[in-house]
Amino acid sequence: MDKLKLKEQYNSSYSSFLRLKDNLEDAIKVYLDDLNVPYLAVYGRVKSFESFYEKISTKNYTDPFAQTEDFVGLRVVLYFPNDTHEVEKLLKANFLVEQSENKSENLEINEFGYRSHHCIIKVAKNWCETPNYRGLEDIKSEVQIRTVLMHAWAEIEHKLQYKSKEQVPLELQRKLFLLSAKLEEADEQFEDIKNKSLEYQNNISEKVRAEGVFDTSIELNLDTFRQFLIFYYPKCSPHEVMEKDLFDVIQSKKLDYSILIDIAGKFKPFENDLLEELNGSTRVNIFSYAISAVRTGVIPDSRADHSRKIKILKYRKLVKGNV
Repeated sequence: MDKLKLKEQYNSSYSSFLRLKDNLEDAIKVYLDDLNVPYLAVYGRVKSFESFYEKISTKNYTDPFAQTEDFVGLRVVLYFPNDTHEVEKLLKANFLVEQSENKSENLEINEFGYRSHHCIIKVAKNWCETPNYRGLEDIKSEVQIRTVLMHAWAEIEHKLQYKSKEQVPLELQRKLFLLSAKLEEADEQFEDIKNKSLEYQNNISEKVRAEGVFDTSIELNLDTFRQFLIFYYPKCSPHEVMEKDLFDVIQSKKLDYSILIDIAGKFKPFENDLLEELNGSTRVNIFSYAISAVRTGVIPDSRADHSRKIKILKYRKLVKGNV
């Protein structure tokens, strides 16, 4: 094929490839956030002309622009293996999925290698009525769905340049088999820990709901602390990062649930006033105000800005007058 003509056609299409990449990145991130699927990264690339030309030469394509399925490539890097199924369902619900393949299923029992889920997608025709997607209906994109550990393996494997067992010196094969098995097992263990953590939280939640009180003998850890915040502030929203930070402060000050429950109880009469004043807030923020108002010195006042300091002093006086 005439390389110069191919390059001209590629160059004329490049802006469309780039626009599709950017739009798909944004759309997939929104869908993941809506479904509360945690992810490390969603990023894409546009296939370079040299890579495209090399591929069509190897594959002997007769209609290269129609047959190439990865002008746009996206990677969705997740934390847990089961979330790959959620992303596959997400793609099928919102895009035209022309092909879906789990690369792990191609591996024999005694093989190491690349594990990932690949989908070939196109945007739905009705999307292409909007300016962002206009003219992009015929471009295929490849979406690679993998966990952090799958991603690590793929990147290192690429650097080692071993594509199959036969390419590897015998003395190194055992090391690679062992490493591949460990990464796969680690993925399964992380999934198991996540499920057990959720089960543990649900058990605590059910126990608290059934008894109507928060048991002071419950072990203080991040999971139970979150259930404590849900129990005392059910109408407020969560904030994972702030919850971790406040938990670390509570641990460093060696507070236990008898103290935390006392703080929440003493601040209870002023809770709604603070929520109105803040126009709503997160559970952890309300409880941090409660700590500052009821038990001085746990959270240094110096951490607060001027507006917060004024509120803390106000509620400190109210709590003191109510005791």
